Amino acid sequence: MAQLLFSTPAFRPGGTSVEGAPILLDAGMRLIEPACAWLMHVALVRGRTRSSQTWRTYGEALYDWWQTIEANAWTWDSVGPGEMAAYRNQMLRPQGVTGKPLARSTINGRLRTIGRFYRWCLGMGLIEQIPFATQDLALSRNRPQGFLAHIDVSGGHQRVNELTVRHVPMLPRPLSPDAIRRIMTGLSARDRLIIEWAVTTGIRRMEVAGLSIHQLRGTALEPMTPVQIDQTKGGRSRIVYPSSPLIERTRAYIREERAVDLRKARGASSKIDPHAIFLTNRGKPMGARRVGAMFKVAAENAGVPATFHALRHTFAAAMLRFLQREAATNPEINPLLTLQVLMGHADLATTAIYLRVVETDLSVIETSVDDLYAALL
Repeated sequence: MAQLLFSTPAFRPGGTSVEGAPILLDAGMRLIEPACAWLMHVALVRGRTRSSQTWRTYGEALYDWWQTIEANAWTWDSVGPGEMAAYRNQMLRPQGVTGKPLARSTINGRLRTIGRFYRWCLGMGLIEQIPFATQDLALSRNRPQGFLAHIDVSGGHQRVNELTVRHVPMLPRPLSPDAIRRIMTGLSARDRLIIEWAVTTGIRRMEVAGLSIHQLRGTALEPMTPVQIDQTKGGRSRIVYPSSPLIERTRAYIREERAVDLRKARGASSKIDPHAIFLTNRGKPMGARRVGAMFKVAAENAGVPATFHALRHTFAAAMLRFLQREAATNPEINPLLTLQVLMGHADLATTAIYLRVVETDLSVIETSVDDLYAALL
């Protein structure tokens, strides 16, 4: 069966080091050339896909598709709408481990990725036609209009892969201060700090895992300390603004709990000398997945259905309400544009989702930034 690997920094196509690029191999450990060629195109050529997380998502989708091709003895360049529909229908059935079908957003994401691959193959002359049809879809009137809707000449229609299934995305769900308190009860100093960073700065799990000691500058005289983070989604550096008390608590963790874990780890290996702030009890930097797993366990123990990303939603919604109130007396403030910068969103439309959140979720309206800080004390 097909195997999915990821490149290390030693992988240097064209003399440039690339880490995290997906590589698909067949059962004989040979490169699946069309798939690898497209994945390398995504990672090395396309300017809009600079995130290794996006590369991983594309690689995993193509890997799952190739496993289906091999299991059914299909040929990748001769499949048609029937095979594609069978693949989609299989994902709609209960899956082995969970007993539930895949989320419709996941199904559509995989189908769109496979569609991108085949359209690229068509453009490169590797196939004569793509294995699916497209159709014009009338966008729902309930969907909020984009910022350029007034110059849209599509007539409210969008060209889509006809195999995709109907999916109504849910609005982000912020956490209440009480839920945050319950989740943090009984956690270690390290895990509490990770949650504090996320809920007061909107930092992603990969970003908090990438925090290093040299980034903690500033003094207690400053209410907020600007911290530049470079390990971000898409590789776009941005500034977050943790409070000075949070910086001081993080420094205390580095001097105390972290130092103890590091001494223990060095006793087993003298080569360990990480710069990451948050370490495992073996002295190794915490990865993004470990951060997410830690929060998932804590949330489940507290009876709160949430993922780590909910902390980012919580920050965004509370900050938007704060900025809206500030704008009432200071017209120079643009709440949405300011929030876009704080969140590191490339597209303002992504930030605009939180306008609907604060308009429809009464708990957000009642929750202030001060309430969130109080929940962490």
